Order: sequence, then structure tokens, then C-alpha cells
Amino acid sequence: MDIIEEKLAKLPEYVDTIVTTQEQKIKAIAKKYVDSKVFFFLGRGISTATAFEGRLKLMEIAYIPSIAFPAGESKHGPISLIEEGFPAVFVCPKDETHRTVIGNIMEMKARGAHIIAVIEEGDQEIKSLADDYVEVPKGIPSVLSPIPFVVPLQLLAYYTAVEKGFNPDMPRNLAKSVTVK
Repeated sequence: MDIIEEKLAKLPEYVDTIVTTQEQKIKAIAKKYVDSKVFFFLGRGISTATAFEGRLKLMEIAYIPSIAFPAGESKHGPISLIEEGFPAVFVCPKDETHRTVIGNIMEMKARGAHIIAVIEEGDQEIKSLADDYVEVPKGIPSVLSPIPFVVPLQLLAYYTAVEKGFNPDMPRNLAKSVTVK
């Protein structure tokens, strides 16, 4: 069995670890940002798709307008929206994009954004820059990172919806299997 297959087989364990160790922290983050009018979700490389999925979930069940963007393109427009307290969620695996995403975080932070980072366990560099962070287990190959890195974003959307008094299982205006009778 190669390393990818081995890590793929461990994904359910990683997800369980994230939920059991990070859920309370995510609830607190949801409570802190529940009144935000808009969120940014940013990632680089494969994490761009993860950022887009996090944005989609927050819009679908908490009804908060959200913008997802490749972090490398944030200087081309989106950064103009940043003001003090603006929540910017970064997906930050320790992969080939790590060094450059740190630069993106610093740019947003310098303009007043509040940085919420989903990081690999023990990532001290990004921890020191983030206002809030959630950790996922370390050592997950980049190709598999969207699965565990999206879990905290899904929980953030879920608990934000709950904080706002919405039923996340019955999103309005969406024809989903949970709502179709």
C-alpha cells in the first residue's frame, strides 16, 4: 500500500479527530463572527477549491454573503473590500503554497482583516499571524487535503447558522435531498 492509499484509509480517523478536538473552538469562532456581514475564503492551489466549498456552505445555511478567491489573486480587487474586523478565512495546509499564503495573510492583516486560519497541527508561523485558527492533523498529502480541511469550514457554517437561529438541515430556497419531500 502506498502512502496515498494509507492516508486515504485514515481520512475517517482524521475527520473524527478534527471534530472531537476542534468543535468547541469552531463554536467559539462562529459566535465571535456571527454578526459579520460578509466573509472572505481564500486558498492557494488545491486549497482554492476548499475555500470555495467553505464559502458555499456559509452562504447556503447561515445566509451570510461570502466571497471565495484564489489567495494569489486577492490583490486584484477583493482586497479593496477589507476594513477593520473583516473576517478572512484562509485554508493553509503545509504544502508548496505555504510560504506564499503567509504573504497573503500578512497583506490582509495589514489592512485590518481578522484572520481565521485552518492550519496543519502545530503550524506556529500561521498561528502567530491568525486571530483564530483551527488545526487538522499533520502529514496529510496535498491531494487529500480538501477532505479534512473542509470539515472545519463546514462546522463553521453549521454553528454560525445555529447561532443565528437557523436550522442548517432545512436551508431556504434550496432543492436539496434534505428539504425535498
